[in-house]
Order: sequence, then structure tokens, then C-alpha cells
Amino acid sequence: MARKLIVVSNRGPFRTVEVAGQPRLVRAAGGLVAALDPVLRARGGVWVSAKQAAQSDLVADLAASDHPYQVATVPLSQADTDDFYSGISNSLIWPILHSMPPTVRISPAPWRAYEKANEAFSQAVLDSSSLADLIWIQDYHLMLMPGILRAARERARIGWFCHIPWPGVELFQILPWYRQILEGVLGSDLVGFHTESYANNFLACVSELMNYQVDLARKTVRLANGRTVRVIVAPIGVPVDEIQTLAADPRVSAYAEHIRQSLGRRILLGVDRLDYTKGIPQRLMAFEQLLRADRSARNRYAFVQIMVPSRTDVQAYADLKQEIDRLVGDINGSYGRAGRIPVQYMYRNVPQDKLLAHYLAADVSLVTPLRDGMNLVSMEYCTTRIHGGGVLVLSEFAGASEYLDGALLVNPYDIHNLANTMQKALDMPESEASDRMISLRSAIHKLDVHRWADDYLGMLERP
Repeated sequence: MARKLIVVSNRGPFRTVEVAGQPRLVRAAGGLVAALDPVLRARGGVWVSAKQAAQSDLVADLAASDHPYQVATVPLSQADTDDFYSGISNSLIWPILHSMPPTVRISPAPWRAYEKANEAFSQAVLDSSSLADLIWIQDYHLMLMPGILRAARERARIGWFCHIPWPGVELFQILPWYRQILEGVLGSDLVGFHTESYANNFLACVSELMNYQVDLARKTVRLANGRTVRVIVAPIGVPVDEIQTLAADPRVSAYAEHIRQSLGRRILLGVDRLDYTKGIPQRLMAFEQLLRADRSARNRYAFVQIMVPSRTDVQAYADLKQEIDRLVGDINGSYGRAGRIPVQYMYRNVPQDKLLAHYLAADVSLVTPLRDGMNLVSMEYCTTRIHGGGVLVLSEFAGASEYLDGALLVNPYDIHNLANTMQKALDMPESEASDRMISLRSAIHKLDVHRWADDYLGMLERP
């Protein structure tokens, strides 16, 4: 029998929405939830995450229902939440791990809040699990947790997975707490990354900054107490069967046709959280360049940008939102006319069925981050293309670019080339687009999220 699985992440699997004036839990947006919710539904276990406002009663109702897995929440004060999440995780660790140090302001930095949050998450896991369970910690918010849990349960089986990039030594050293972070992560038995380069960067940090034996060829770290930590490359995917089933729903197909008919043009689509790593301004500038090069293009093409609100309490994100609003307004003001708005801009969460309909409606998917751990939007788009067709334009700085042969790769910093690649995607012959999509879908089938989880957990279970 498989051991019970304890998944730990800052963001839980649900968010609260108002339906007919009543709060209701719905599946949260984002790649992490899209990846792990199906795994826990299939396997069962517990998801430990931060407690969100107004969710206590709803989570209690969930526990009393026949939901396929349990949900445990970690109570943090609002001040600790703000300092842990915004002050450290997203203002400092996120940009450094994405190799974007100009956004970082080290002082003052509420590091103690990060420590306290990791301690609180660890206690919640200890309360929700036994020694025999598998503990799988997710991402950069919780890098101290493996070490804390190891101190409490020496023989526990602990995994940690990094869903974002890992930088080189020189950048990682910018964080004043780099040794404490590395010690925390090395409390794991198994450390996972999406790509070879991320894994090698992590091992280089341990080799140069810590006094441990690192075997780069075998990807292992031998600690002073004799325990060995394994580092693996485990690229994540999406729940292929589930997405294809939803994409085949007649209601989704009908809504996709409604989108096409209402726009009356060929569609380029961007789907992102609000984040400066996603390259949204560069994408808008490239689209504007495409329109400027051919004034009739506004009659043939529409760019739909879906942007999910995120971290607007962090100044860099608020500034980004203002920049994107300005760019959209400038483009629509310069190139729009009655009934023909070039950029259709949706700043909100979009339900999954509506999102899949947009994927089906789009002729071109623009996935052009400046830096990204993997990027599941690129895979979701291709997975919906059950009838073939469609072109994926993909940043060479997304981890997915290492696995998705068939995409048109682009440097998102090169606005001129990005505009030309958009035009190439729109002009691509159907036969070439079909061949490329077949290749993309084949690769994505091999990266299925259930296979990713089974492979990772299988390795975690092995001593």
C-alpha cells in the first residue's frame, strides 16, 4: 500500500468566491494547483497550506464531505503573513531565483517572519502526519521546512521541489541567508528541479558555499552526518487526459466558437499571472510593432491577454499593472476603431472551462516569459488542441523550451524579433502548424503530471 502523501505549499488548492451572495470554495488558479490537485485526487492524502481569510468554515465543511483528500491550514498573523509572503518570499527570494536582482531591496528585510512561517508550516505537518508518511514540500516559500522537519523526525521521508528557476552562485549569494536556505533544503532526501541547468546551479551553490561533498555527475550531496541528499531533474507536466476531456466538452467548443465569432479575427492569446517575469509589456510592445508595420493588421488580428491578479501589495507588481494598463490603452487608442479593439484585456480570474475555450479559439499562443521555471500554460494550450492546428510561440528562457520541440522559440527581450515571430506564427502554413503541434502534443504526453508525481514519489519512497 502506498504511504499517505502530505503535500505542503503556501497557496492552497482553493480560493473563495461569492456565489449568490454566499462564499464558496473553487479551485485556485496557478500552475502548482493545476499540477498537484489531480495527483491528490487520485492518490488521497493531506494538502497543508496557509490559512486564508473567511475559509475556516468552508474548509471544515470540506473535511466533512466526501472530498478525495483532506485540507489542513496554517494560521499566521496578518503581520507575519505580509512579512513572510510579500516582504521576503516575493520581494527578495522570487526575483533572485529568477535572476532579476534589480527588483530586490534587502534592507529592511523581515527574515524572522520567514523563519516563523516555516516553523508554523512544519508544526502543521507534524500534527497531520505520521513517521511512515511521505512529505512533499513545494517551492521557494518553504525552503527551511525540510531542515526543521528533519530535526524533529530524523527518519522521515522528505522531498522538496523547486517550481521556479535556480540561479548561479553569484546571484544566489545576494541573499544574506543563503547558508540557512541551503541547510534547510538539504534537510530533504530528494530535491527536484525542472531542468538540468537549475539542478546544476543548485549543486554549484552547495559545492562553493557549503562544506559538503558534492558529486556533480551523480547529483548527490553527502552531509557531515553521512546522510546523502539526491538531486534530480523532474520536468512537470499537466493532467493531459483531464484537459482533453474538458476540451472535448460541447459547451467548451461552443464558447470557443462564440469567442471566434465575436472577435471576427485571428486570435493571439496570452495567459499569465500578473508578474514582471512573464514578459507581458514586451509582448504588448511587439504586438504594437506588428500593427505599426501593417496598418491593415488591426482588421485581421486580435490579441487577447488574460491576466490573473497577483501580489498587487508588492510595489513592483503595482507598478507593472500600471505599465500594462498604459500600454493596452495606448495600443487601443492608436489602432482601435468602432467594433475593432486590437487588445482584448481581461484582468481577472477566468474559470477553467472559459480558459480552455480561449485556448481552443486562439490561433497562436504567446508564452514569452523573461524567465520561468517551466510554464504550464504552454502545455495546457497544446493539450486542448485535440483537433490539431495552432502555433505555440515560446520563450527560450522558459524551462518548457527544453522539452517542447515544435514551438517557435523566441528571445522576449528582442522586441523586433518577437514581432516577426508573431507574424511568422500567423502566416504559418496549416501543414507545418499541424506537424509542429503533433510533435508538441507527443512531448507533453510524456510529461503528464501524474507520471511526474508517480516518478518523483517512487524515488522518494526508495531509501
